[in-house]
Amino acid sequence: MAIINSTKYLDFKSAISPSGHDWYYVKRTNDKPNQDSAVAITTLVKINDEYNFLFIKTNRPPISFEKKAKFCLESPAGLIADTDKDETLLECAKKELLEEAGLVADEIYIELKNSSTSAGLSSETLTYVTAICNSYNVIQKPISDGGIIVERFFIPVNGVDKYLKTINQEEISVAAALVCGVYYALLRINNR
Repeated sequence: MAIINSTKYLDFKSAISPSGHDWYYVKRTNDKPNQDSAVAITTLVKINDEYNFLFIKTNRPPISFEKKAKFCLESPAGLIADTDKDETLLECAKKELLEEAGLVADEIYIELKNSSTSAGLSSETLTYVTAICNSYNVIQKPISDGGIIVERFFIPVNGVDKYLKTINQEEISVAAALVCGVYYALLRINNR
């Protein structure tokens, strides 16, 4: 393996595939063996006695610059140990939920670890977490993450299926992490 280029958050690497061909991929610089690079936080917030999914509309340059869609639909997420090298995934999940949504969860559950985000492109793996907030109580102003986050909104649990099926996909790309996270959160909330 060789590093072709290195930035603050990504290394562009080359390696020889099992079949003997050149393979190029990116690696998160915070990556450690046997530890996920990132955490995706599917958030359920109780508003008027009903749980709602917190969704975030983002303007991700790779999606918009390549004209895949204008925006991306995501959940709060973050890189584990990007600033604090000893940060745990639960500490990261709590930090990112507070930063990106201004919320503190009453309950947090680890749903799935070591999930590949795009195995042919990146060595990045993430942990899916369900965060449950039993009330909508913003305790600090959420950040825009450098202008990436353009909107936060709620979709009722009982309407999420219809909402996701009717999105204008030319306007909004739906992150795979959001779909997987919704699946696990629905299992969690339906088994209470």
